[in-house]
Formats: sequence, structure tokens, C-alpha cells
Amino acid sequence: MTPAGRGIRGPGRPDAGHGARPEREGEAGPATGPERSNGPSGRVNLVGAIAVIVVIVAAILALVGLFRNTESGTVGIGTVGIGEKAAPFAVPLASSDLDGDANIDPETACSVAGDDVLRICDYFGRPLVISFWFTKGGDGCIDDQDTFDRVMDRFRGRVNAVSISVRDDRDRVRDLIEERGWEVPLGYDRDGAVSNMYRVGGCPTFLFVGPDGVLERAEIGETSDAELSAQVRSLLNGQGPKEEDPPS
Repeated sequence: MTPAGRGIRGPGRPDAGHGARPEREGEAGPATGPERSNGPSGRVNLVGAIAVIVVIVAAILALVGLFRNTESGTVGIGTVGIGEKAAPFAVPLASSDLDGDANIDPETACSVAGDDVLRICDYFGRPLVISFWFTKGGDGCIDDQDTFDRVMDRFRGRVNAVSISVRDDRDRVRDLIEERGWEVPLGYDRDGAVSNMYRVGGCPTFLFVGPDGVLERAEIGETSDAELSAQVRSLLNGQGPKEEDPPS
């Protein structure tokens, strides 16, 4: 790319012999000081050059912003979060009467007491799959929670599973748990603190965490029983000898 401004000739005093009025004997030369442009066309050319530069800069900034949003801002896109330790948190169980926001303090989250609290630290120690979802924007994400609950039941005892509802109407979430018969522990992230900390940007978002608490894989978007089962088996197989597929 040609550097901005290079090759653009600025306005100036035309040379003699090319339309300039020659100085007569005894006539004073031009006053010293900044040279003026050669009429309106010079100003137009200068404005046009500035406009081109502005467009180029804006395009570069847009590309930089797009790169940052897709590569460093959302888990499940590129390698965002992969290899990082899953951050500790505690949230109320959605089905409980406990009222409050998430605790994301790394010093205290794992020690929050109560049977009505979901502490993510309790699920480390074996492979773990976390599903982040919300009801706003359509029922597709709710259908994926049916898939998630069904598939994770097949791996019960070998893989831990946690579901996190983000900024939803809690009464509706409770109704869904009862209507759909979901059994995976379901936490309620009322203010979105946990989803923000994990850089969740799509529904659903599935995180596949090793027994050491390190994020190994992340996926965004709708899934099927076959796809999710394959991803869970991959998580299991990465931890030791190959396991037999669970019964359908």
C-alpha cells in the first residue's frame, strides 16, 4: 500500500512558461509567506486527498476491531480461553429460593456455603461440560438444553455437567426445569457476571473442561445428540484410555 500522502502534489505557485505571468522589470516579486493554492481546484484536490486518507484509516481500524472481537473477545471463536484455568464462581441454584448475584471472587467463591448454591469448584476433578444459555432471542437455545441434559445423562458418573442460565426471568427458568424435566444442576447468573468473566457471547455456549480445571474446547451454537456426544467422548478420551460409547 502506498503511504498516505505519498505521490500527491500539494498546491503551489506554477512555474514560468506554463501559464505564469512573467515579472516585469522593476516590478516587485511575490510577497514572502505561505504560498496560496492555484484557485478552487487546488482546494478540491487537497480535500479529496484527505477524504481518501480518512477512508483508509477507518477501514484499518474496522479490521482491527473485527480481529479483536473475534479472536480475543468471545470464547468459542478461535482459541479464546483455550488452555486457561476455569475461573471459580458460585451462583444460586435456579430452582432454589436463594436471591443474589454471582460470587466471582477467586478467594471466596469456592467456600460459599449452602445447599442452594452451585459452586463450580465442586465439579472439578473429572471432565466437566458447562452450558451457558439464555431464553431471550428464541426457543432454539432452549431446545439445545434438552439435548444437553439428555446427552449428559448418558455420561453420568464419568463426566460432570453444569448448566448456567444468563440474565433470564427466573420464574420462566423454573417452569422450564419442571416442564422439560432437566436434571443437570442449573445455576442462575442473574447479572451476567459469570458469563462476562468467561467471555460468553453466543447461545448456547458449551465449554469442555479437563479434570485439572483447564478449558480444552469451546463451541457456540446449536448442536445435536451425535455432535455433543462426540465432543464429550473426545474430552474423555483425552484424559486416559478410550471409553466405550454410552448406550443410546
